[in-house]
Amino acid sequence: MNKEDTLRERVVKSPFTEEQVRALNSFQDNSSVHPFTCENDGDDAHILYEFEREHKGKNYETYLESERRNGVPHPEMAFKETKLIATKDEWVCPVCDYRQDWAHRFMLEKQ
Repeated sequence: MNKEDTLRERVVKSPFTEEQVRALNSFQDNSSVHPFTCENDGDDAHILYEFEREHKGKNYETYLESERRNGVPHPEMAFKETKLIATKDEWVCPVCDYRQDWAHRFMLEKQ
């Protein structure tokens, strides 16, 4: 078996079935393994998206000022992981146009 065949066995490509979409999104939320995240994580749009998801209704600038007064040098770094969302067609980033068309096969196992 060559490397390409081995990779094909370990990876599943889109389009994904409804069952696969459910399993992949469950994996993203419930796994001890690092989830798939956007390659553009860390820019202002992604950081603000993650902040708003976690701190609905709070002011971002006020939060940063408060954290810095409390000795946190880079509080924005707590919001640098935007998880991809599985859809039938591909993984999508909820912030930008980043897409991915594959998943590890082990991600389909029950969490």
